[in-house]
Amino acid sequence: MDREGFVSLKEVAQEAGVSVSAVSLALRNSPKISAARRREILRLAAKMGYREDPRINELMEHLRKTRKTRSRSLIAVIVPELARHEFEKFPRVPALISGVRQIAASAGFGVDIIHLADPGMNCRLARSILLARGIKGIVVAPFASGVSRLDFNFEGFCASTAGYSIVEPALHRACPDYLRMMDGMLEMCVAAGCQRIGLVLTKTGGIGFKLFRSSFLYFQSMIPADQRIPMLTCPSLGPTQNVGMDASSLRAWLDANRPDVVIGAASVLRMLHEMGVAVPRNLGFVSIDVADPPTNAAGANHCYEMVGEEAFKLMLTALKMNLTGVPEHPRVVLVDSHQQAGFTLVSRSRERSRNSPKATRDWDPALASSGREIHQK
Repeated sequence: MDREGFVSLKEVAQEAGVSVSAVSLALRNSPKISAARRREILRLAAKMGYREDPRINELMEHLRKTRKTRSRSLIAVIVPELARHEFEKFPRVPALISGVRQIAASAGFGVDIIHLADPGMNCRLARSILLARGIKGIVVAPFASGVSRLDFNFEGFCASTAGYSIVEPALHRACPDYLRMMDGMLEMCVAAGCQRIGLVLTKTGGIGFKLFRSSFLYFQSMIPADQRIPMLTCPSLGPTQNVGMDASSLRAWLDANRPDVVIGAASVLRMLHEMGVAVPRNLGFVSIDVADPPTNAAGANHCYEMVGEEAFKLMLTALKMNLTGVPEHPRVVLVDSHQQAGFTLVSRSRERSRNSPKATRDWDPALASSGREIHQK
């Protein structure tokens, strides 16, 4: 195999008749070696086609520092639109960051968190801070509200992101496998004996929701026509639309289609309760994301920590290869979700075998804060 013209420090040293350390000092323009000798070594290195390895140089500079002054290598997580105090309202983002922290620690990195929504912070200032701290690797957390563009200059940085919400620039990204996720939720419904399966989408825009729809429509093409129920979606007003479902629309859709089970967001489950629909006695429910309470509902676990870990790996690969800036051909790593059983979906045959309605437990959101999302009717 050809060596592609690689020239080592040792070869330059042999040609110059000096030690490897002398060549290293000359290449760093060190005063420990005479100016004449430095010029001669640099001339020979250029003639031989020697090229420095930037990653090795960075590592050696780090190791040359004394233990007292040497700092832990850092990467950064940039959070686009959530201030620090808003984290608890959006459990997905803290879970992603937890995954980044865990794998970063195992790889010997510390993690700095920069919230672009903090007072006085913006993309330009964040870039200056990262450069001042010598941070080169960045994992960008997704937008909490939907899809959008991030106006950040990634030149000189090795970056990745989690999810599909950052549509521009196109970075390497780790994402839940939304297509397979909907497949899994549909399989749960079928296994429970449900025939009339409905899908309610309270958000629009984004690749994730396109994949949800694709899986659902493919499933419908494989079942009898009289079992197909049209999707209920909120009005699509733009790529960053993020509105809830209207209660009257949900009621009309339920009355017209009589589903056995509904797949939807946790907000749909709360709306069903407010409408007096008993779940799971009158209607089964599967949560699109069990990160939203009630977390013991039947539904999909997006494995956000694992998504964060994979986003870190994509960034670390670029960092090790010194591939900076926005990639010409960004990669996407898909993380499989887990489907969990829960109190909102029970076997239809088992439910029919119950003679007394008192034997059925239904969800009450008032008990969610105590960790008991079901109560005796």
